[in-house]
Amino acid sequence: MRTVSGLDVHKDSIFMCILDEQGKKREEKFGVTTREIKRLSSVMHTHYVSEVCMESTGIYWIPILIPENPALSNNVIVFLLFPTLYLPIVSR
Repeated sequence: MRTVSGLDVHKDSIFMCILDEQGKKREEKFGVTTREIKRLSSVMHTHYVSEVCMESTGIYWIPILIPENPALSNNVIVFLLFPTLYLPIVSR
């Protein structure tokens, strides 16, 4: 079974959405303290998340992935997106 998650990382909050193969969705907001990041990790492990797409405009993603406090286990694939690296697409 494949369960995926999206994280929107901000300076003072992290928004998480988990979606499983049946289309069941869970959304939750977390703080950015170590306790909250560990709670985020626990929720992801409880729902067997295997892939995470994380968006951050700054350095706020670092506490989620640093080795001293791994919020995501080693068997989770992480896609890290920086919107500032993408050029805007203009439709005509």
